[in-house]
Amino acid sequence: MSLVALLAAREKLQNDAALTAFFQTRYGKPARHIIGYKSPQNVNDCPVMCYVPVLYTRASQVGGWHQERPSIVVGILEAGQDGDVFDGPAQLAELENLIFDCLESGALGARSVYLGEGRSVASSIRHPIYEAELKMLLGWR
Repeated sequence: MSLVALLAAREKLQNDAALTAFFQTRYGKPARHIIGYKSPQNVNDCPVMCYVPVLYTRASQVGGWHQERPSIVVGILEAGQDGDVFDGPAQLAELENLIFDCLESGALGARSVYLGEGRSVASSIRHPIYEAELKMLLGWR
C-alpha cells in the first residue's frame, strides 16, 4: 500500500481557493486535513477532512498505474435550521461539489491523477454534527 496519490489529493484540496474560502466564510477557520479517520465529537473537531486509504492495487495489475480507492470523510458542525430543514445536509452537498470540482481537473501532482468514479457512499447525520464519505479512484506512477 502507498499514500502517494492520497497525499497529493490532500495537498491539492488543502490549497484549493474555493474550498478554503468556503471553510473560512462558513466556519471562520480552515478545515483540518488529517490522514486517518477521527469521527468529529465536538465543535473543536470541525471542520475536518479525513483521508482514509481503503483499497490499493499494484501497477503490475493495472497497466503501469498504481490505483488507490480512498475515502475522504468530511465532518462539519451545522446547528442551523430553517423550519423543519437542517442546514447540515445542504452544506455537505455544497462541500461534495467543491471537492469533486477540485479533483476532477485530473492532475494532482506527485505523478498522481484523479481517475474518476467519484461518489458519496454514506452520510452520517447526528445533528448538529454531519459527516459525508466520498469515494474515488486515484492513480500514480
